[in-house]
Amino acid sequence: MGDDLLVVTPEGRFALVFQDGTVKYLDGNVPMNEASLEEHEDYDNPTFRPDIFRVADILLKELEEGRFELFATHHYFTGTCIRFRLSSTTILRDEESVKILPDWRTIFDVEPCLPLTWFAGHQGGGKMLTDGADHLLTIIGDHRIDPTSDPDVHLGKLLRIDIETGEAEALAVGFRNSQGLARDADGNLWATDHGPQGGDELNLLERGGDYGWPLVSYGVKYGGEVPSNIEDEEVGRHDGFLRPAFAWVPAPAVSAIAVNDEKQFPLWKDDLLIASLKDQSLFRVRRHGTDVQYVERIEVGYRIRDLTFMPDGRMALLSDGSQVTFLSRSPRYCDEESRNRRDVYSINCESAPALPPPASPDTEYTGPAVPSGSGNPDPDTAAGDQLFGVQCSACHDLNAERHGPGPHLVGVIGRRAGEVEGYRFSAAFDSLDVVWTLNSITRFLTDPERFAPGTSMSSPGIGEAEARAIADYLNSLNHLSRLVRDSQPAIRSDFDVYLSENALAYVREPCARADVEATFFLHLYPFDVNDLPDDRKRHGFDNLDFRFDQRGMIFDGICMATVALPEYDIARIGTGQYVPVDGGYHHFWEEEIGLER
Repeated sequence: MGDDLLVVTPEGRFALVFQDGTVKYLDGNVPMNEASLEEHEDYDNPTFRPDIFRVADILLKELEEGRFELFATHHYFTGTCIRFRLSSTTILRDEESVKILPDWRTIFDVEPCLPLTWFAGHQGGGKMLTDGADHLLTIIGDHRIDPTSDPDVHLGKLLRIDIETGEAEALAVGFRNSQGLARDADGNLWATDHGPQGGDELNLLERGGDYGWPLVSYGVKYGGEVPSNIEDEEVGRHDGFLRPAFAWVPAPAVSAIAVNDEKQFPLWKDDLLIASLKDQSLFRVRRHGTDVQYVERIEVGYRIRDLTFMPDGRMALLSDGSQVTFLSRSPRYCDEESRNRRDVYSINCESAPALPPPASPDTEYTGPAVPSGSGNPDPDTAAGDQLFGVQCSACHDLNAERHGPGPHLVGVIGRRAGEVEGYRFSAAFDSLDVVWTLNSITRFLTDPERFAPGTSMSSPGIGEAEARAIADYLNSLNHLSRLVRDSQPAIRSDFDVYLSENALAYVREPCARADVEATFFLHLYPFDVNDLPDDRKRHGFDNLDFRFDQRGMIFDGICMATVALPEYDIARIGTGQYVPVDGGYHHFWEEEIGLER
């Protein structure tokens, strides 16, 4: 917007980054109906992730001086399902203020409307580009739903949309999750596309083209399996469909794309600049016409969600933590007398403030980033929730029914490293005799290679405090784990207690390599305490007959024992404390644990 930068948060709040680096929030949100969403019965369903219900892209079109049309692609909750929508409104700007008008207009709704369960909003695509005065181009991601040739299904397609009528034409098909779209000086359209595990693509778009997804890919399913609809001998060949101009194996999780405008970086004339998430890098693509000559990786050090060029030629990068970084030539390169080859690639970096949740629309910020997480975290684990969203969520799912590039992390605390159904771990975990605890997860995140030599996981580049915050957050996800955590003072042993999926785990760390015998018993009562006689309410459940006992458990060399839970929930640890859960009230307590070495 002129010499300043308009930024939107995933939750739909707008902010303006001024030339001097200050940030100011603006009144007005992208209409998403999130308040109604939070009241829906499936909002707390483990298969729904509210952190990927979000704004995908914004685009400004200047109508006249001081007047802009603002477009947004975003999710919208209808009351029963989720739409991926293109909306617009007007922005007015003068010397004193910037005003976003509240009269948002729905231009286009993607079909089909998506259910909350198994919602995959992070595969929404949605990047926009103008196409003449009256049309927009956008690529719709598949949302993990296989697109079809049905013209009424828009998933996985490049659409040309009439801004006034909302009529849409499908120009190309076969995309998975395109988060970058750009046009070069010759009018060629370029798009990035996320492959599955491997096979990220840079595509040269052609009208009527089919780019193959989900029938072909240079990647495989997460976990290393071949997709069921692809024959073994066809994997990685892309036969029968338009091939990408370039593909990455392994995949860096490519996101936005822009064409260098030469004002700051003349040596990069006509090059494509492509951002990445997982790889935390920029990729500079040298091309001649439509032929890619080479790709240079430029490490940045954080996940880059978007990039654009400022009027003066500086490159602006937006991180997943809502940090804005401006890249420009180094002063020495700008100085003709001292220019030399060693300075060609020197880049000056300066960061504008990030966008933490605002206290009020008029609040100005100059502080560090506070990335977006799951929405309403426990105050004790809010930092870990936010860090997980930035550092981990692209690879690790919080749904036990599916894996990402990494294994799902449901019940990870108390689980043996390298052991989870349906995921193929790297060889680094084959001989790793470790149970995931708060301490071991912290050590692993701080230095993965040192903890598990040969691991395929790259270092997230975080310190011990941040790693521990993520571990605390993972331990808090299951409501049973929260109850265990909240009741720690009532436990009279030096063992940590965790929940791992449907098992209760006792772990002692560090632990000598010796057998340890422990005796404990667990009593579960599937009754409503209000239905008990008054004397039993007063004295607890001591006389009830139903009980589930485990005695004489043997801890192995890493001092861990687990007990499989029957089909009952646990309400509380500590004698005499009762909490309502589904099916009634349950009671758990732990005896003194006697250790014999």
